[in-house]
Amino acid sequence: MAEEVLRCFDNNKGLLIEAGTGVGKSFAYLIPAILSRRKTIISTSSLALQDQLVGKDLVFLQKALPQKFSFGILKGKNNYVCLKREREYTGTGNSYEIFRRWLAKTKTGQMAELPFIPEFWPEVCGDPQDCNGRKCPFYVPCFYYRHYRGLHKKDILVVNHHLLIHDLLSDFNILPFHEQLVIDEAAEVEDVISRVLGSRLTYSRTMWLLYRLKGLKIIVDHLFADVKAFFDRGDIDSGPVFPIPAHVTELLRGLREKFAVDKTLSTLDKQRKSAADDEIKDRIETTIGFLKSFAGDVDDFIGQADANKVYYMEVSGTTLEFKSNLVECQIPFQILIDKYDSTIMTSATLTSGGNFDFLKKRLGIQDFEEKVIGSPFDYKKQSLLYIDKNLPKPDRANEQIFQQESLGVMEDLISASRGRTLVLFTSYRHLHFAAENITIPYPFKSQGDMPPARLIEWFKDTPDSVLFATATFWQGVDIKGDKLSLVIIDKLPFSSPADPLYQERCKRLGKRWFYDLALPSAILRLRQGFGRLIRGRNEYGVVAILDRRVVESSYGPTILSSLQEVNITHSVEDVRQFFA
Repeated sequence: MAEEVLRCFDNNKGLLIEAGTGVGKSFAYLIPAILSRRKTIISTSSLALQDQLVGKDLVFLQKALPQKFSFGILKGKNNYVCLKREREYTGTGNSYEIFRRWLAKTKTGQMAELPFIPEFWPEVCGDPQDCNGRKCPFYVPCFYYRHYRGLHKKDILVVNHHLLIHDLLSDFNILPFHEQLVIDEAAEVEDVISRVLGSRLTYSRTMWLLYRLKGLKIIVDHLFADVKAFFDRGDIDSGPVFPIPAHVTELLRGLREKFAVDKTLSTLDKQRKSAADDEIKDRIETTIGFLKSFAGDVDDFIGQADANKVYYMEVSGTTLEFKSNLVECQIPFQILIDKYDSTIMTSATLTSGGNFDFLKKRLGIQDFEEKVIGSPFDYKKQSLLYIDKNLPKPDRANEQIFQQESLGVMEDLISASRGRTLVLFTSYRHLHFAAENITIPYPFKSQGDMPPARLIEWFKDTPDSVLFATATFWQGVDIKGDKLSLVIIDKLPFSSPADPLYQERCKRLGKRWFYDLALPSAILRLRQGFGRLIRGRNEYGVVAILDRRVVESSYGPTILSSLQEVNITHSVEDVRQFFA
């Protein structure tokens, strides 16, 4: 793999390369990047994988290789405390006191250092829309920019996909260089482009704007009740509503008129010109930008005019949220890779059905070289695949009974493996249900209890532990040794039919929707989850899939043929014997 990557770097080529678990994928693209002596961006799918590359792999290579090189990491501004926003925030309670003590000592200001994620973190973290860069009075001591200023001289910079696409959105003004690009967990890029190039309108964003305007002496007291009434809508189903109904867009239009955007902007501009205090002037300038962005997004949701976006609304918690996503991402992806001399796209799971066709069609990839390198592990000897045939089919009609009955199977499997389990869910709803109701004699935590990197460290450091996770933990998590011996997958990771973006993409594919989108994307995600288990030649473990459709459906053989060749059982007793 390293030879292929280095050759493509040397010849300014693009490369799609699938490297099975155990190949040493990270080293196989890091070493060529270092040897090329050219500045390289490494983009990963998660903060956890970023931390792993910087805290482990690159540290090792810096000691092992004779060639000197430097490296750095960059996360989004929301991962750093903002001194300006923290100064504005007034908090109380024990968690705030812990936060204040941490703030007095921290040298990096990174959320990952905290032992917990404070509920008020969105109020005190960095926000690109409330950042004035060099003009900010706190620019010099700013944690984010103090870190950022040292990155231009680095040889290797590790970012995440969200930051990579925000760089695209900023006309490439965020990342400090653009020579070579490696996209790890590359199958995730399309969804990230879709989200980042979409927009969000929420109650918290709107209320934050009102409080900021009020702090600047803009008369908005009469709007607080109107905003609360608009977003606090109990008459809307909790699921996504697509498209946004006309009567709701009319209410949104009325809310926009109450903000008197043009008049408010004029008032703010007058304040800005007369402001003598740098901190007040900065606050006014960022508020002007925030208000313009807010008004632009409101207009976008009212008009719903972009044919390449899907617009929808849904209830999050107790309040209404408006969202839009890009449907087709081929054009922005092409703009992204055109910025770099060479782009390497890799993962342990890039192919579906034995080829790269699915990924190439979704992203419009052309003229990339292709390579598949299999895993060196003996999965028939090292692992066992348990597929449950007795649980109800996990469709919408059986959701509650499936959750309840699958809990007992999870308990039996975790008991058989004596903890040491990663449970991967396809929804937060099922995750929370399991975490709240499971009865096991082993320590367990759930995704969201602490930052991802700390959660993985907790799992590694805590004997016989169990971790409930979803989303980013399906890929990029590397837990070696006997710390992890069982991976439970609750059900086949098909996209939700209630997802408006998925609906629209299926609609555009017509009769081809299942075999061109639904099945290949589910296979990719399932392979990612499967790959969390065996990470070394001397490791043994069980993957358990609690979805009977794997063996009962017409597409089941296609799914099984896409997984590693492994022995299959339907008996929990066989799992116990495997671990005996």
